[in-house]
Amino acid sequence: MEKLVSVVIPARNEAQNLPMVLREVRNGISKWRGAAEIIVVDDGSTDDTAAVASRLGARVVSNNSGVHGKGSALQAGFAASSGRFIVMMDADYSHNALDIPAMVAPLEKGDAGMVIGSRSLGGSAEYTLTRTVGNVLITSLFNTFFRTSFTDAINGFKAFRRELVAGRRYSASGFEIEVELVANAVKAGMKIGEIPSHERARRAGRMKSRTVRDGIRFFLQVLKEGLAFRLGM
Repeated sequence: MEKLVSVVIPARNEAQNLPMVLREVRNGISKWRGAAEIIVVDDGSTDDTAAVASRLGARVVSNNSGVHGKGSALQAGFAASSGRFIVMMDADYSHNALDIPAMVAPLEKGDAGMVIGSRSLGGSAEYTLTRTVGNVLITSLFNTFFRTSFTDAINGFKAFRRELVAGRRYSASGFEIEVELVANAVKAGMKIGEIPSHERARRAGRMKSRTVRDGIRFFLQVLKEGLAFRLGM
C-alpha cells in the first residue's frame, strides 16, 4: 500500500544508536500514523543492526548491490519505499527526526520539491574547522555552478518528492550521492528549500565519513554535475 512518507535510514554497524534514532523517528512521524513507514537499509553490518531495527518495528532492507556505501544503500531503500515523500537521514543520531514534519510540510503544500536540513542555519556539534571550511567551499562551488543560494547543499538530512528517485539510477555509491540528489533536483526544476536543523554529536560507534577523502569526492561530484549542467548535458 502506498504511504505518504517513507523515512529511509542507511546503516552500517549502528546497533547501539538505532534504538534512540528509531524512537525519535516514530515521534517525528506520529502525525501521519499508518501513512508513514521506516526503512533501515543494512549496508553490510557485522553487528546486530538488522536485528535491532527489525525488533524495533522498522522494515529492514539489505544492500545487495555488491557495492557498499551510503549511495548504494540509499538507492536500495528508495527502491523498497512506497512513500509519496521520502526523508533520508543518518543512523548515528546526529539528525533530529523531530524536524521531519517541518521538512515535509512544504512538500505537502506543493511549495517545494526538496527540503534540506541546514547545519549552517541550525548549527553542528560535529563541525571541526576542516569540516566547516570544506562545507562552505563545496556549497559555494555548487551555488556558483547551479546559480543557487544554499547554505548547506551536502547535508544528508533531506526530504523530497518521490519522482526525484523513481525509476532513476544514481551513479554515486558513497556520500557524494548527497550532491547528485540536489543537482538532479535543480535540473528537474524543483523548488528547493532549507530549514535550520541542528546536527548532534554521534552517541556511539565510529563516524563513517572521512573528512578529507569524502571532501574530495564531494568536490569531484560537484565538478561533474556542475559542468554537465553548464554544458547542457
